[in-house]
Amino acid sequence: MKTRERLPWIALVAIMLTVAVVFVRRAPRLAPLPEISRIGSFSLTNQFGIRVGREDLEGWVVVADVIFSRCPGQCHQLSLAMARMQSALPMGSRIRLVSLTADPAFDTPNVLERYGRRYGVQGERWHFLTGPKLDVYRLATDGMKFSVVENESAKGGNLEDQFIHSSSFAIIDRRGILRAMVQLEDPRCVERVVELATRLAREDWK
Repeated sequence: MKTRERLPWIALVAIMLTVAVVFVRRAPRLAPLPEISRIGSFSLTNQFGIRVGREDLEGWVVVADVIFSRCPGQCHQLSLAMARMQSALPMGSRIRLVSLTADPAFDTPNVLERYGRRYGVQGERWHFLTGPKLDVYRLATDGMKFSVVENESAKGGNLEDQFIHSSSFAIIDRRGILRAMVQLEDPRCVERVVELATRLAREDWK
């Protein structure tokens, strides 16, 4: 191809490169997620009988919720969503899933291990945490800003009504700071949680 014939193509490529550079420079940058609260120290036990504390999750983005194993409705939907998140996240990602029990007196490690198997838990990627009720509830309400109460008036009645808790997911960064909450009712709940958790996993955390 002669030089004269190449000139229009060279000009076209130059224009395309210029447009691409301008587009990248003008593309809006995502605002940083707010820092809502810091997770305090805790010591609970997972479904394998292993102690898990705040220091064990340092360096990991944590997606957390509150469930209890005898809850047939809302908790089932929360755990199904968590299972979908587990499948959507790459095996090597710096993200952990954590489910706190609202019913620690019943939800022993063995009970939670059986419950977790129903949803395809993959090793340590998804912790189900139990322990003294005061400790579990303190972590849920103070650090993760969940609502969780035991409904004394529902004793002996519908199991699902015996514990009232949030139907949302908390997303905690690698420094142990709560950065976002996503409601289960959000039509894009799973996708939204995966997007935010992945975004936080890329942040410089030290």
